[in-house]
Amino acid sequence: MKPEKIQLGYEVKIETGRIAKPIAVELWKNPTQNEKWTKTTPFKYMADALVGLSLIKLNDYIKSPLLSPQLNYNFCSEAWRALDPHFELFQRATARVNSLKEFAQKVANNDVHVLENSLDEIITNAQKPWGIDLKELFAINDAISHFENKTGTHLIYHFGFNFSKSLIEKLHAVFSLLFHLRSLIALDYNAHTHDATFEAVKVDAISDYLPKPDYVVHDALLYLNFKRLSVPFSALKNDIRVEKLFVSPLQKAFQQYTHNAYFLVEQLPPHFLNSLSHSELEDALYMVQTDWLLGSEAGALFKIREELFGLEYGYEKIFWLDLQKKPNFKPANLSICCEVDENDISGGAHAA
Repeated sequence: MKPEKIQLGYEVKIETGRIAKPIAVELWKNPTQNEKWTKTTPFKYMADALVGLSLIKLNDYIKSPLLSPQLNYNFCSEAWRALDPHFELFQRATARVNSLKEFAQKVANNDVHVLENSLDEIITNAQKPWGIDLKELFAINDAISHFENKTGTHLIYHFGFNFSKSLIEKLHAVFSLLFHLRSLIALDYNAHTHDATFEAVKVDAISDYLPKPDYVVHDALLYLNFKRLSVPFSALKNDIRVEKLFVSPLQKAFQQYTHNAYFLVEQLPPHFLNSLSHSELEDALYMVQTDWLLGSEAGALFKIREELFGLEYGYEKIFWLDLQKKPNFKPANLSICCEVDENDISGGAHAA
């Protein structure tokens, strides 16, 4: 029996700027017949393979047996699940996230349903017979903003809504495509740096979205202590001076200046916060941030939103803020090709 494999070939269309800005990904119909095809193994962290596999998983045109008769879609899907570390991390975090969802403040089902329909429509519109138009995905951020404004909620540390399994799968594929696409841009940029120690950019699956989680924990503990200390003053709430001069101004200050910490505390159930000692709570608040980012619907949307901001405004303005100098090369379209076989899958998922 012949071992299963897939040849992946695609073109990343680039809009030039200080850092390359991908605008589309075009899949080669017959990779081995393309003049740019070279049989190569995937990169160490599989960014090249995962961009191609997530594109195939996401695109309904490419799945069609009429348009892609040679494509083994089941093998592509299996390879994506095995190789993308974020999918495994999502499954690991799901149980802990679900325990918090039971007590979270719920968003109205109708509002969630409207958001689901919007996201599904946007992802469908971005699909093209040749691949995906990345600029079409920018509308996802508009849909998220509309959802937040209408419901009065924020994505950050939110556990109060669920999506259908089919949409969750699509969001995973969208994030996988965007994250590993940025990895390719980083690889290309770093290949043209003179001194990688000082000039190279990096990609990280957690710190790119939650840059200082330990700072958030310390601020959250401070805000939680303020909430506990202000409880005795609730007996004096008929005295407007107490509310105006003490409780309300300080609470607004926490919300304004320690935004993430404020919402981390407000989104968690009181029994969770009150059942742990100080040291246990410190560890738990750190873990909750990671679980939310990796294992919740709101976390998935938050990461996608950041990646889309990077695409729209430039990666250097969202992720690589400490980039010191303009690169001395002009970014161009990237031609990517590699071959994925059963040995790659059996090797297990690669760390991000």
